[in-house]
Order: sequence, then C-alpha cells, then structure tokens
Amino acid sequence: MNKENEKIEENEKIETRIDVEYLERLKKVSCMSYFGDWTGRVEELKKEFKRNEPFGHIIIDNFLSEEYAEKLYDLFPTDMSSWHVYENPLEVKRTFDKIELLPEELKNYFYYLSTDEMIGLIGEITGIEGLEYDAYLHGAGLHSHSRHGRLNIHLDYEKHPFSGKERKINIILFVTKNWDPSWNGANELWNETATKCISKTDVKFNCAVLFKTNDISWHGVPDKIVCPENVCRNSIAYYYVAPLSTHKKEEAYRKKATFIRRPGEAEDDRMSQLYQIRANRRITEDDLRSIMPEWTIYL
Repeated sequence: MNKENEKIEENEKIETRIDVEYLERLKKVSCMSYFGDWTGRVEELKKEFKRNEPFGHIIIDNFLSEEYAEKLYDLFPTDMSSWHVYENPLEVKRTFDKIELLPEELKNYFYYLSTDEMIGLIGEITGIEGLEYDAYLHGAGLHSHSRHGRLNIHLDYEKHPFSGKERKINIILFVTKNWDPSWNGANELWNETATKCISKTDVKFNCAVLFKTNDISWHGVPDKIVCPENVCRNSIAYYYVAPLSTHKKEEAYRKKATFIRRPGEAEDDRMSQLYQIRANRRITEDDLRSIMPEWTIYL
C-alpha cells in the first residue's frame, strides 16, 4: 500500500461528529421554529413521497425558516482551503464534515435534524421505521461544486462502514442563490436500471430534496457544471440510517458509493477501472497517474 492509500485508510478511522451531550441540551427546546411550514403538512408529504417516481422522494421549498436559511447562507464558509477535495473523472467537488469547527448556528443544523422530534417527523413522512441519526456524519456535511464540478450517477453506501447501520434517507439542502439552470448542477434521480433521468431538482436557495436510499436509488449531478469561476453550487448533506434490514453476504454490501456509466457514454476500460476502485476506496492521484494520466478537470 502506498503512502497516499495509507493516509486514506487512516482518515477513514474517524471519530463521531455528533456530541451526544450537546444534542441532549438542544433537545430540551423544540427545533421546529427553524424549519418551514412543511412540517405541518405531514399527510400531504407522506402521499407525495410514496407516489413519486423513480423512488420515494419529495422536493421541499422553504425547507428552513426564512431567517434561519439566511443565517446559514451568510455563515457558509468561503475559505475552503482545509476541505477534502475530490478531483477525478467521477467526482469533482469539495466536502467538509468537521462540524465542531463551524459557527454554532451552522453546526446546529446537523443537530436539529438529529433530534427525536425531527427524526419522528421524517419517519412519519417516509414510512421508514427505526430511523436514527448517524453520529459519524459519514458522507454528510458541507458540499461545494465550483466550475467543472460533477458527481456521476451512483448509489450511496448501503452498510455504514463504522456503525454497521443501513443508510435510508438523504436530505440535500441548497444554500446557493441566483443559480442559472443553464449552468447545470441539478440533482438527478434516475430509474431502477440507471438508463434514464426521471426527476430533477434545480439549484434553488432553501430548497431541499429528500429521498430514499436503496439498491435502485441512482442519483447524481452528472453534467459538468459551467458556472462562472467566482460562483459555487453550495449544499448541505445529511443522512439517516436504521438498523440493518437487508440480508446479504458481507462482501455484497455497498460500503462505498457505486458509480455507473451513463447510456450514450463510450465504453472505456480505464473508466471501468476507476469505477471498481471507487467502490472500495477513494481514487488517488497515483491511480490517475497510472490509469488516466492525461485527465484534468477541464475534460
């Protein structure tokens, strides 16, 4: 194993991000005032989630109260020098999950979604029993795509690599204003066979897409983003897990994201190698130098 891969393995041994004592203190006061009026439309949203194709999902405008959404927009970091950078043909983005280092009101967003109050609400809307917050926030956090950003069509991890829980629900909240749809960046949900996009969520401030994660929940931001150099597609990602309910051989569980080639894209053995690597670990600079040395984010 080279030094770069050793570093990846070490970084995977992360500590929990949710402080239980801090969460318990926040639980003493209702968090509902931080969210929009959708919290009072549970029956309507429950029906919508169930009937929407290609798999259970809802798109919620004004996910947060206007005042709180504006605060998160103002607090969203502009210095991303310490963020983790993904730069490979499958994904070009920056992420940050060390929420303990964030301003309190931004950090609290993750805690509000982790309260029993909110978990119960999301469970009622989705019909999924046993939902829990993920103390590790594995894969969650602040996400940012700048010009040339992308996230190819994929399935998220299925079995949590640390807790052994099963990933059940994604919530992606846009913290971006004045986004031009011609820049691409919409979150796409694809059909069961990953052959066609069925639903798109355009980048709209304080809009959230909430969707089920399972063996058919193909999604991504596959078209290269072409926004101006000084603009970013910023979002906050949060996930719920539950006790493992699917039964497979241990090696069959997805513990990393699984990417797939889109219809119409030329078959490429080198890309196939990268898909296989990414299903087990992150793609490194050494991988790119070995497999696709000419690749840059501009391609």
